[in-house]
Amino acid sequence: MIKYFDENNEVFNLIKDLTGRLNVEILEINIFRNKNNGKIKIVLYSKNFSLDIDFLTDLHKIILLILEANLKYGFTLELSTPGIDRKIKSDREFKIFEGKKIKLMLDNEFEEGFILESKPKSFIFKTDSKEVNVFYSDVKKARLV
Repeated sequence: MIKYFDENNEVFNLIKDLTGRLNVEILEINIFRNKNNGKIKIVLYSKNFSLDIDFLTDLHKIILLILEANLKYGFTLELSTPGIDRKIKSDREFKIFEGKKIKLMLDNEFEEGFILESKPKSFIFKTDSKEVNVFYSDVKKARLV
């Protein structure tokens, strides 16, 4: 499992205050660049409300203005939400998705349950029959259901 989210990323640092004030989590930032242009893809999530098309359209305009004022290259910007089958890609996403139902692979089989609580090195995984402390390093795959 990838355990790292680059919080030193320039795009992340430019928009984190805005998204924080709006109670929106930045799950992922992908930047594709060649000489003088590029594409920036940002995946956003909120526990508190649905990120509908109207909200994302308004947020896109604001983020685009911030990035255009600060980045020295041309780019296109794409905002999206994680979707219902999102693969959990970093340890910090277990904190973001606390309380959500997931499919978890530790050995060679998936098991369904909930992320009960996220800790610095592990999380509590609750199924119908048990609660288990799972270390992030033991996770082979995890995704939302």
